[in-house]
Amino acid sequence: TLGKSVLPRSMLQIHYRSKYRELIAFSNAAYYGSKLSIPVRHPDAVIQENRPIEMIRVDGVYANQTNRKEAERVVDFLAEQWATSDRPTIGVVTFNAKQADLIEDLLAERADQDVFFRQALGKEQERQENGEDMGFFVKNVENVQGDERDIIIFSSTFGKNEEGAFKRQFGLLGQAGGERRLNVAITRAKEKIILITSLPIKDISDNYAKNQSLNGPRDYLQAYFDYAAKLSDGTLDAARQALDNMSFKNVACDCPNFEKDGFIRSVASFIKSLGLKPSAIQDSDAFGLDFVIEDQQKRCYGIGIECDAHCHPILDNARAREVWRPKVLRMGIPHVYRVTSYAWYHRREEEMERLKQALEEALGVTLRKVCLQVVQEGEVYERS
Repeated sequence: TLGKSVLPRSMLQIHYRSKYRELIAFSNAAYYGSKLSIPVRHPDAVIQENRPIEMIRVDGVYANQTNRKEAERVVDFLAEQWATSDRPTIGVVTFNAKQADLIEDLLAERADQDVFFRQALGKEQERQENGEDMGFFVKNVENVQGDERDIIIFSSTFGKNEEGAFKRQFGLLGQAGGERRLNVAITRAKEKIILITSLPIKDISDNYAKNQSLNGPRDYLQAYFDYAAKLSDGTLDAARQALDNMSFKNVACDCPNFEKDGFIRSVASFIKSLGLKPSAIQDSDAFGLDFVIEDQQKRCYGIGIECDAHCHPILDNARAREVWRPKVLRMGIPHVYRVTSYAWYHRREEEMERLKQALEEALGVTLRKVCLQVVQEGEVYERS
């Protein structure tokens, strides 16, 4: 608070933690004006299968500031995870302190009854990786800042009471600054978020349902759970539309897009003529690509294609543009290839052949040869 009066403010620009961009997408739209640059991306089918955000509805009763049904489901989920040999690091976040205490009590009870569970719990609590504490924890939403784990399990705690009534009381998340606490909590996971919840999403707030702007903590809470429910159900278009409705578009990059630029359409036509299906990428961040093509065998994007050098304020210097950016992109997409407009229009056949070879190498396939003809400037069509 004191620093705000004397120090300049700087907005977060790049996000590396999340192995799925869907884990940070809500915060990017709701808090960062869609200005975060996120290098990782996956095909829709992979997202739908792996569900980086999974919502588990238990619809337990909220009584005495706790939700026992949710707490029991948290413990059951932990037992399932720890029964495997390849255990992810895990943290549990509750929406109030009493729910955290209840989960700790139930963990102790399970440990007393189950020797294997007791051993796993003790081992996970003491877990370290590369000298860093990665131990299992149970914390309320107020105390989770700075932590990160592979999986974060949320017990949203609140729900209908024993009489079936739902009161819009959300503890710290419903008070001034609650939206900031929510942002911190939902960005702790590296691989997956599990939402174990009893919240009736439509009843959390009124503004969001009316497509009004997010004005208070309850609006942000409802918007996040709405997005998470859609993503968990696999309705990706609806989830993305929900983010579009709340975000401020990043207009810092004045790059041509897939629909309007003839050069990009021309390259797309050539790739399609080879029997491939390029997916257009609309992101305008520092890691945006004009196309990505899925490697069907590995079920990931095998190659990303950019038409001329990508433009973004972060990439103002050549080192960032030509060294740093490709290196970061290749952490998630093994091959990144650039087509230049100069070569495309002055050495068309040679550039097409180079692109074809790059696609074959990246995807491990042999592509068919086609006879192409330039019909008009900026457009290429298959003739035979």
